[in-house]
Amino acid sequence: MYLFSGMAGIQGPPLAALRALYARPQNAPYFTAAADAVARALDHVGADAYRRELPGGIPLAAWLRGTEPDAGALDHSIVDGLCALIYQLCLLQPPIGGAGADRPAPVAAIGHSLGLTGAMVAGMRTTSRREHTALSHDLIAMTALTLIHCHQPAPPSPGPATPMAAVTGMPTAEVRDLVAGSPVHLALANSGRSHVLAGRPDDLAGLRVRHARRLAEPGVRWTYLRSTAPFHTPLLEPAVRAALADRHLMTSPLTGDRLAVPVYVADPPVNLQDRDDLLPDLLAYSISRPLDWPGTVRAALDGSRPDRIVDFGPGPSARVFTRETLRGSDSGLRYRSVPAPTA
Repeated sequence: MYLFSGMAGIQGPPLAALRALYARPQNAPYFTAAADAVARALDHVGADAYRRELPGGIPLAAWLRGTEPDAGALDHSIVDGLCALIYQLCLLQPPIGGAGADRPAPVAAIGHSLGLTGAMVAGMRTTSRREHTALSHDLIAMTALTLIHCHQPAPPSPGPATPMAAVTGMPTAEVRDLVAGSPVHLALANSGRSHVLAGRPDDLAGLRVRHARRLAEPGVRWTYLRSTAPFHTPLLEPAVRAALADRHLMTSPLTGDRLAVPVYVADPPVNLQDRDDLLPDLLAYSISRPLDWPGTVRAALDGSRPDRIVDFGPGPSARVFTRETLRGSDSGLRYRSVPAPTA
């Protein structure tokens, strides 16, 4: 089973690995398409849509050639999510002359949050590099548009609070009770005792104050995340609708019958092979719907019975949450990480 993280997390975007991949001549057509896709998305929305978030834009080609991003750019979720996707889709290119042929073919794929796009592409098992590059161009452009739309509703809040916070050491049922009746959402259930809350920063800060005693108990921890938008909440449903209004930028439809192997999401458990139109589900499950990672993992294991997990990263988060979910079970899964390239 192929596994994809949504963002790089505390490590930041995999810029060094992307530069190493960019330096390989066989990847030139892919990176030309990726840079064009980002530029096309920015041209489509116009500078006013992203200037507040990223004053210098996203000069991907210059970054890949060695130009250092503006201060703060790599800390932004638009850049983090895009770089993670571009990295994963490069690794998923069909092999040339047998290179990479030792990688086992997937029986299923799952992606954590924005990693669902990588999982979907893996599920298609494309054999043509040209076809893969064209598909990647569309998906990188749509992801850039969607992430920009995610940051348009409200300006960022000053201070230490962010739109997302991890709460560890509490069971899922108690976390649900914690947010019940509040404007804060349980956005991600990563494992039985690892969760992420999301909402407007002021609402998150208020919830933390109201439950300060419980959150200060031994074994419980509250940590604000680097995310710059309240992902996996209804607050981003307008962003999904806005992105779908731009779906005419896609050159070919995304349909479930293009998936050669199952791609699972859980809310409740769904195999995307059963969907006629993949794009609405892809955007909603990546952006605005809550994520049930234990449910996703168990649905994939029950439906496809893999014997190993191949983790495409970037970063270890999806693999860590998968191990936590399966701790104490007799799954017998073996884990392998696709090594990040170095210069």
